[in-house]
Amino acid sequence: MNYRTFLTMTLCSLVVLSISTSFLLSSILQTSFAQSSSSSSTPEMSLSQGEGQAGNQLEQLDVDRQQYLSTWNNTAFGSQFDVFIAEGTQSGYGVYREHLPANVFRPGETIVLYVEPVGFGHQPITDASTQDGANSTATSRTLYWINMTVDIIISDSSGSPLQTLEDLPAASFISHKQNTEFPLEVTLTQEEPFPVGDYIVTYVVHDEVTGQSFQIDKRITIDDNATTGALPLPDIGNDNNSVQPALPEQQLEERSQALQT
Repeated sequence: MNYRTFLTMTLCSLVVLSISTSFLLSSILQTSFAQSSSSSSTPEMSLSQGEGQAGNQLEQLDVDRQQYLSTWNNTAFGSQFDVFIAEGTQSGYGVYREHLPANVFRPGETIVLYVEPVGFGHQPITDASTQDGANSTATSRTLYWINMTVDIIISDSSGSPLQTLEDLPAASFISHKQNTEFPLEVTLTQEEPFPVGDYIVTYVVHDEVTGQSFQIDKRITIDDNATTGALPLPDIGNDNNSVQPALPEQQLEERSQALQT
């Protein structure tokens, strides 16, 4: 083999090597670009799918709520739960501290009944208003009025009425939604301390929207030697599962002494 032939073969090999290298680099770049494109599009597709799922869930939630309201409107007006609570501890639906002992009160102590009513009506109210200042346009919206009153009948232990309080305001408010969860708090103040003994307190709650009523009978005891307070709640701020203390003993004694003077 002469020098020219050897040089020609060498050049051809280099060209073939160059083409193979170029093809390999091109393949790698194409694969990398395809993976990059696929990877960059994945979050967008996931986000879109997530938004779609959230939208479907909200739509289903609205359908379920409409079914719930349909059942609600066919439910008799009544109390699904009621309990005596410590005065001043109610701060929302299901947020309160129970009175202790459950149905024992001191002479002169305020008696607070917490009620969770169900089946009450929502009276639609059309509210017309204007917005946007000078370029205002008349708009209307539907609001809902909830309105209840209560009668309180105090009887002796045998059921003979001693005093009746009628048409006391219990709840009256306007809501943007057909509210189904709100606390009804009925407060009975002993303006003149009840004599020591056992009583029956009857609460008759009236729904002024539907015209329905329900009744709650509670037996209570007035005891001038009672030490009353509030049921403690778990202290979630500590890890030792300790509980908030009830009203201090000294405070209860001072209040009891003040009532007796």
